[in-house]
Amino acid sequence: MANSGVEIIEVSDGVFARLHEGLTNAGIIVGDEGVMIIDSLRVPSFARALIEDVRKITSKPIKYVIDTHSHWDHSWGNEEFPEATIIGHQNCRSEMLDIEAQNLWMNKIVTSNESWSEEAKTVTITPPEMTFNSKLSMYFGGRVIELRYLGRAHTSGDIFIFLPEDKLVFTGDVAQDSGVPFMMDGYMEDWVETGRLLSELPIDRFVSGHGPVGEHRALVEAKDFITELVTGTQECINNEQSEQESVELVLKKLDDHFGYWRGFDRVADSIAFTFQQILQKST
Repeated sequence: MANSGVEIIEVSDGVFARLHEGLTNAGIIVGDEGVMIIDSLRVPSFARALIEDVRKITSKPIKYVIDTHSHWDHSWGNEEFPEATIIGHQNCRSEMLDIEAQNLWMNKIVTSNESWSEEAKTVTITPPEMTFNSKLSMYFGGRVIELRYLGRAHTSGDIFIFLPEDKLVFTGDVAQDSGVPFMMDGYMEDWVETGRLLSELPIDRFVSGHGPVGEHRALVEAKDFITELVTGTQECINNEQSEQESVELVLKKLDDHFGYWRGFDRVADSIAFTFQQILQKST
C-alpha cells in the first residue's frame, strides 16, 4: 500500500515531513495560496497517496514540485502533478532525459517483483521544466526557501531545500540519519566536499529522502562516513592494495563507527565501486 507505514510530522510551522518507513520520504510546505511538494515518490499511485495526505492538511492547490534528484523513487510520480511547476537542477533534468540510464532503472524495477513493478511499466518520466545551476531563492508563504546546489554527490544533480529561518534542510539522498546511502550512481570524491558544505549549513534539523528526521549532529556523521570511506579507499590504492584487500580494510574501519547503520550490508559493494571510480580517474 502506498500510504501504509506513513507518518507525517510538522517539523516547522506549515512544513511537514512525510516519512515512509523503509521507502521514500517526501516534504510538504504550505504557503499562503498554495503548496510545495518535495519529491513526488516512486510511481503514480504513491504520488496520489501523497496528494491524499496533502488534502488532509490543506485544500490549497499544489503549485510546485521540487525534485531533490533524478532517481526513480523520488521523481517518477511527477506526472501526477500536471498543474504544478516541477523544479530541479539542470543535471537532474539531463539525467531524466537520458533514455539509456532511465531504461536501466526501468529494467531493474520491473524485474524486481516488488508490488510496484507492474505499475512502473506505465510511468511517463516527467523531468523538471524549470531548472537552475547553483542557487534559486523562492519566497513562499512568508518564508525564504533556498534551493542550493553544492556539487555532485549521490547523483550529478542533488539539490538541498534550505529554510534558513526554520533552521531546516531537506537533503534528498546525500545524507541520512544513521543510514547508508545508495552510492552506485555516485561521484564519490566530489561527495566528500558536497557533504562538507552541506554539514556547514546553519540548521538544527534535516529531513532526508529515507529514514527519520535527523539533528545537525547526524548530518556531520553522514559527512564523516563518506569522507572515511573515500579517504580510506584512496589510501589503499596509494598503498597498492588490491580491490578485495581494500574492501576488507575499509569495511573493518567503518564497522567500528557505523556498523549499526541501516543498509550497512551494502557498504562492501560501495567500497568496491569507489575503488574502481578512483582507479579509473587516476589512469
